[in-house]
Amino acid sequence: MQMKTNPPLNAKSDTIRWLRSLFSPAAEPKPIAPADVIPAPKPVTANGQTILVVDDDPVFLRATAMKFENNGYAVLTAKDGSEAIQAARRKKPNLIVLDINLSPDVASGGSVPWDGFRVMAWLRRFDDFKLTPVVMASIGDPVEHTRQAIHAGAAAFFHKQMNPNQLLAIVNNTLARTGIVRAPGVEANFQI
Repeated sequence: MQMKTNPPLNAKSDTIRWLRSLFSPAAEPKPIAPADVIPAPKPVTANGQTILVVDDDPVFLRATAMKFENNGYAVLTAKDGSEAIQAARRKKPNLIVLDINLSPDVASGGSVPWDGFRVMAWLRRFDDFKLTPVVMASIGDPVEHTRQAIHAGAAAFFHKQMNPNQLLAIVNNTLARTGIVRAPGVEANFQI
């Protein structure tokens, strides 16, 4: 008795049949994985606090805004001094992350040489912002800029070459102690 053998499977034709079955109208979609295997995204709840991020570098501005948004903060952004002041007066943020080196104000033809210190001094003139904590940021000399920022009344300084998680920690800690009234230039409340 002779046995009939099946012809060998052709891998190429099996693949083509499989692809056709995926795209044929009669084919039913097959689930990739059961619903209980795919984790649901974590809902981000707003913590009721708003941060204004001011920087003329669009990459740093967007990355920082996304980092804060992913951690439950409402975020405002501004790319120069005049936008920062307008946004702050409109929305009254709980904290401001402010770049020290800003581009000249393009709205006034570049005639106003805004920097972070000038923006902070301008905002401090309004009663609403006398106690709003400011975290200064820069890519420049961290020792010199830290000294200048604290002397100008900033709550903290962030060097842009540090890990973004450290900026988040600085902001969280600064907001946690916003009930403490500080005088400008008091270094006891400063943290790096």
